[in-house]
Amino acid sequence: MLDNVTKLRIIELELIKEFKRVCEEHDLKWYAFLGTLLGTVRYEGFLPWDDDVDIAMPVADYKELCLNKEWFGEDFYLQTPLDEGLIHYAKLHKNGTTAFKNRLLDSLREGGHHGISIDIIPLSEVPGSGTCWTPTLSSCKRKAVYLNEWFEPAATAMFEDVEVRIPNKPRKVLTEVYEEWAWPVGAQRCEPRHWFFDTETDYSVYVKKYTGMLEDIEGKKIFLFGAADSLRIWLERFDRKSQVVCAFDNSPSKWGKKCYDVEVRNPADLPGLLDENSRVIIVSIWYQEIGRQLEKMGITDYYVYLDFYMDEKVGNKVERREELKGGKTTIPKWEF
Repeated sequence: MLDNVTKLRIIELELIKEFKRVCEEHDLKWYAFLGTLLGTVRYEGFLPWDDDVDIAMPVADYKELCLNKEWFGEDFYLQTPLDEGLIHYAKLHKNGTTAFKNRLLDSLREGGHHGISIDIIPLSEVPGSGTCWTPTLSSCKRKAVYLNEWFEPAATAMFEDVEVRIPNKPRKVLTEVYEEWAWPVGAQRCEPRHWFFDTETDYSVYVKKYTGMLEDIEGKKIFLFGAADSLRIWLERFDRKSQVVCAFDNSPSKWGKKCYDVEVRNPADLPGLLDENSRVIIVSIWYQEIGRQLEKMGITDYYVYLDFYMDEKVGNKVERREELKGGKTTIPKWEF
């Protein structure tokens, strides 16, 4: 059985092959870049610690590609900085897959396509200098400046089972980015980029659970899972108490009682109460665990209400907290 990272890399190789096909058909220049170039040189494939793909293109070729999305097959989607989603360079996605490189809240806020992708980075000319750089990147990668002569005429090398174009002076390119790139220094600093991915499920399935709670909710019988302060917030914010049948909680001490004037029941009762006109919504900081609990009960059609607060002490950093006896409990990293 293939492990998850191997499945991810297989999808990324599909993306490289489709990208290569389009570039060859339309005579566009491109190069394996950054960690992908380093992996090509060292291992003829992925770096052991790497889980994404970086490609660079001269800006003229990059612009032509971005203006012709129809060149790609129906299983693929080219996302550009002009499309929905807060991206700084183009990405080629595989439809029917999911990849969140940022934490959940950030990914939901960005919008756009969240299928598994490869990064396509423009190499922008520095006028009159015979050099180029990558202004859409950050940190040390943004500061690097490359001589144009390091790229063309391009060479080729194997990356796993794909022959890729590489700069004709790969060591000079890599040293400019990673300083001394010889093992084990340099790009060893790379870390896995994906926060969560699914090679078999379209990202829209996950996004809907966290953003589609109120879609077609009129007339639905609402069942809320969670009987703590998030229940109160949900009831106050959405004013749909008349549709709420009951709430559920994993604490037996709450069963048969009312919480914010809503009856609380044993979760074991839930499957027998559902029909096609029901809406199950998790209103708890333990939404990860409850989601898995529902799925074990055979309930996959559920939604999650995320109640985020701004913590003034950490500026723009958003954390999700629940007040418990005067203290604060920070929710753990989101996982499926």
